[in-house]
Amino acid sequence: MSASLTLLVLAKFMSGATMYDRLLGSRFDTSRRLHTEELQVQQACARMEHEVRRHRVEQETNERMRRTEHEYRRVQAERAARERTELEERMDRIMRTRRA
Repeated sequence: MSASLTLLVLAKFMSGATMYDRLLGSRFDTSRRLHTEELQVQQACARMEHEVRRHRVEQETNERMRRTEHEYRRVQAERAARERTELEERMDRIMRTRRA
C-alpha cells in the first residue's frame, strides 16, 4: 500500500463513524432483523401446515377405522343371522324326524 493511501485509511479509521456509516449499519441491522423475522414466520407457517396435515391424516385414519369396524360388525351380524337360520332349520328337521 502506498503511504498516502495508508494515511487516508488511518485518517478515516481515526475520525470515527460518519452519518453514512451509522445509516449503513442501521440498514444492515434492520435487514438482518427482517430476515430473521421472515425465517420465523416461514417456520411458523411450516409448523402450522404440518399440524394441518397431521390432523387431516388422523381424521382420515379415524374415518377408515370407523368404516372398517362398521363393515366388520355388519359381516358378523350377517354371519350370526345365517348361523341362527341354519340352526333353526336343523332344529325343525330334527323335530320333524322325531315326530315321524
